[in-house]
Amino acid sequence: MITKQNLPLLTHRLIRFAVAAAATVVLALLLAILLDGSKAYSNNLPDINGMWLEQDVAPYAADSFEIRPEGVFVGGRQVNTQYQWDGSTLEYLKGGTLYSYSFLSGRFIRQRPAHYISSFSRQNIAQHQPH
Repeated sequence: MITKQNLPLLTHRLIRFAVAAAATVVLALLLAILLDGSKAYSNNLPDINGMWLEQDVAPYAADSFEIRPEGVFVGGRQVNTQYQWDGSTLEYLKGGTLYSYSFLSGRFIRQRPAHYISSFSRQNIAQHQPH
């Protein structure tokens, strides 16, 4: 039974409940916006699929790797099914060694392992045309 004595207590509880409910709705909306924004960001990443060949070295000594939706390939063999790509850095493990590249002006610059500064550009694979 509501009396004048417990009316302020009931009002206080109702206000607390309303504030908690509003905060929950706001947090849910913010989370939805963040998740939707991260999907949009990942969809706008530069496409890095293809064969990447080391530049400015003798052709017989050039390293190369290929990025496919299935993973990372070296010498035609899959070395990992996963890689990390955030639009500026590519990372993958090959035989327990971390390979890390910075993406700059359409080229990858190898950061790790860092034997020397090396850059990689994407190679166009020639399509065989029937004669």
